[in-house]
Amino acid sequence: MSDESWGDLRARCVVPFYQHMMGINALEAAPSVLAEVAALVDTVEPDQVVYLLRSGWREQVIGAWLSLAHPYDESVLAAVRHALETSNGSLTAPCLLAVLVASDAPTAISLIQGYYEADVARSWGSAGLAQAAAATLPDSPLPAPAADDTETFMALSMIANCLKPATDQTAANSDS
Repeated sequence: MSDESWGDLRARCVVPFYQHMMGINALEAAPSVLAEVAALVDTVEPDQVVYLLRSGWREQVIGAWLSLAHPYDESVLAAVRHALETSNGSLTAPCLLAVLVASDAPTAISLIQGYYEADVARSWGSAGLAQAAAATLPDSPLPAPAADDTETFMALSMIANCLKPATDQTAANSDS
């Protein structure tokens, strides 16, 4: 566990970045903002990511992106699942969907389907992105996404893949 207080964590990681990274705003974020978030990914501990993902929506936004630092940590994966299951739509769902797919989570398709069904029932505004996320995985049970949702999701996925820690990208590149 880090010596940093939760308040300091919020001040360092959430306050400066959540508006740039919420919803689909990450697609318009300045390269300097994305570089700063990528630098944070390399500094966070699993307990910090879990704390963020189990907090309010602003913290969940940043926690989602920072979860890329620990794609194989079960506590982080459980917190990502919980955040998506409790998401109320377009502020948090886009980044949660992108990191879920980027992390190759074993239960991604069922989580995406669950989110999609809740979004459709409650009109939260990210059902199309859920369809696009599911379409990137084998055997998607969801309807085919609209072209604009696919384009948006692919761009969010690219950001998620770019935010992965350098060691993870090196390992992924050496597998090919």
